[in-house]
Amino acid sequence: MYYELSKPEKKIARACIDKALEAEFYEGLEKFETILHDWRQGKFASNKEAYHQLFTAVDEKDSAISKRYDGLTGSRWLQTVAAVFHDGYISENDIKDLSIDTKAVINMMSKK
Repeated sequence: MYYELSKPEKKIARACIDKALEAEFYEGLEKFETILHDWRQGKFASNKEAYHQLFTAVDEKDSAISKRYDGLTGSRWLQTVAAVFHDGYISENDIKDLSIDTKAVINMMSKK
């Protein structure tokens, strides 16, 4: 299904995407901080184990972010907004100024 956003809706979509990206960065940093906290508390058998867990967490988060946001063009904005809405990085309030039809498409696309 192809659905094109209007120019004002593109501005809203861009703001939603930017907000979601910031939330994903925050989420990643929180996870990394938890790993480092556990390392400082001696909860790992070795520094190597802690390092590998941290590296894996950074790599996984980086891969997830790059898959969703790298090379993002206007033709994928609606799909991305629906995905970040589904994942909870944006809320109904963030998309409230979109048209009824656009919100319906986002709700349909974001269903599990």
